[in-house]
Amino acid sequence: MTEQIQADTKPVRWFWEMSVRKWTDLTPTMRRITLTGNDVAALGAHGLHARILFPETDNPEWPNISADGRPVWATGQRRMAMRAYTLRHIRPEKGEGEVDIDFLLHNGDGVAAAWARDVRVGDLLGVVGPVGRPVEPADWYLFAGEESSLPPMARMLESLPVNARGIALIEVSNELERQPLKAPENMHVRWLFRDHEPSLPPGRSLAKAVVETAIPETGRVACWLGAELTAFQVVRAHWRQIAHLDEARVHAAPYWNASKPTRTEAARAAGDGPIVLFEPIDLNRLMTQWSDTLQRYASATLSDFALRHDVTEAHITNALAVHDAAVRLNNDWEGIVAALPDVGEVTVVTQNEAAVHRKTGVFDRIMWNEERPVVLDPNINLRIRLESWVHGFFVESEAFGKMDAGLHIFDSHGIPVLRVLARSHASGEKLRSLARGFAHPEQSSAIEVCRANPPPPAPADSTIDAVALAADWRSMLDTHDIFALARRYGAQRTQSYRLVPDDLAREVDPRLFFDVLAEASNVGEGVMIFVGSPGNVQIHVGSVANVTSTPSHFNINDDTFQFDVAKAHAASCWLVSKPTIDGEIRSIELFDAAGGQIAWVFGQRRPGSPQQQSWHALLNHVVVNHNSSLALV
Repeated sequence: MTEQIQADTKPVRWFWEMSVRKWTDLTPTMRRITLTGNDVAALGAHGLHARILFPETDNPEWPNISADGRPVWATGQRRMAMRAYTLRHIRPEKGEGEVDIDFLLHNGDGVAAAWARDVRVGDLLGVVGPVGRPVEPADWYLFAGEESSLPPMARMLESLPVNARGIALIEVSNELERQPLKAPENMHVRWLFRDHEPSLPPGRSLAKAVVETAIPETGRVACWLGAELTAFQVVRAHWRQIAHLDEARVHAAPYWNASKPTRTEAARAAGDGPIVLFEPIDLNRLMTQWSDTLQRYASATLSDFALRHDVTEAHITNALAVHDAAVRLNNDWEGIVAALPDVGEVTVVTQNEAAVHRKTGVFDRIMWNEERPVVLDPNINLRIRLESWVHGFFVESEAFGKMDAGLHIFDSHGIPVLRVLARSHASGEKLRSLARGFAHPEQSSAIEVCRANPPPPAPADSTIDAVALAADWRSMLDTHDIFALARRYGAQRTQSYRLVPDDLAREVDPRLFFDVLAEASNVGEGVMIFVGSPGNVQIHVGSVANVTSTPSHFNINDDTFQFDVAKAHAASCWLVSKPTIDGEIRSIELFDAAGGQIAWVFGQRRPGSPQQQSWHALLNHVVVNHNSSLALV
């Protein structure tokens, strides 16, 4: 990921079609690809980076570019992969003009790295931009990064004034990855080689070096970091503790995430097998059946009806669109998300088979990271995966008393990903206007929905090195490391929990999950409640008040937050402890019988801060009380 803060002065031109002129390997894993195109001087005047479009054919159909430089895809047009890259060199005087872009040839299955590995002279790319901002003027600079962020670091070092002073810390795998860099004489460049400390995960040597670097207490200081997610979080927490460091002169960004699965790994986790479509659905007949069901059973739910008739909720919503009770949306998901702040107050719903998580607020503070925008409004806190958004609809009204008015997004299997529901007549009108602007031209056609393949079976315990797993667990520095840890050892999540000692993960009665939330309500303890769908994770941060529990359901019904769990799905529950740079971080996590995560809860905290001791005391208190109750039975 690269910085994507747009400069104040907008260029007239936003898009260039460029072709590959040549390529050169700077190191075993860094390839410089030289592109040629017209009028490239405009790329160098307004930013360090650009968004690169990777076409799948030799005759690409490029998107339109909006006035603010955003690609806009025509309805039905196949979207190209887009990634942000640094424009390493720009040479307008070289014939048509040349642009160098450095690509890291990493081992993952990313689109850009795969393209760069197989690049041919004459291959086409789309270049959208530029974006980025210049280096902040300062009396002393600290740059820190690794292979993925080396291109922007190198360009920024070259752009510094000749009298610039400071240090640049660069972590790479070994000495073969060292590159000659042009930097001012008083900028000390220090290379850190990962093979000198092979036991440390990527980024940890860099984070350690940054933490050990003294920051001058006088003068203007500018700090810049681009690193793996955990290293980023360690450094960010450290910099926040330095009182004399001006946050306005600090830029830190996670460039990649070791815990994020590759596309191959994600596909494997989703289950192997062929893609099987649902049989064609008679949408008119489906609407008649749904209407008849509602007339006979007022309490009928969409999910129950869908299961009974071997369809999905997406099919039913598709039928509403055919009957003019809904508007089918096109696939400009980025544009739709970008338009949501103008809607005003909405209710956002994320759900899975067992849990429903509803939050009311506004789409504010959207941070863009390619296809994974993050929403950081105080009430609406989302981690969106647009690659999972496939079908979308705006439901015009509460159709037949069951569908809430608003946007309804589904994945390729017709599973609900996210709902954005109107809170007032005004927000409903704005959502309706948004839907008209992003309407699909085929409102009367049936969508294609794939049947989900079953998840792969868990590997045998004997194939997993439980001792090494526990050792790596104890050395983690960030809570997100847990995702990469299970994947590294080939274990399913609950399997990895079961294989480590009880002080790291311990299975408890699922009732404790609900008891913890009830106790948090009683004592006013702040919590973070997570629920995930195939294309989104939604988070409540804060206290909870109105808690009720019945034999079948657990509910929280507060003003801006509602939470419901169907207890029958709760098959296992785990108390989990993660040692991090911020101290011990504890959670309680609920799973279904297939090992799918229903919901998970942490004590409330800010990034870079420890959990409150009151949260640890609450967990201990609930467990002790539960064990005492069992002893009395």
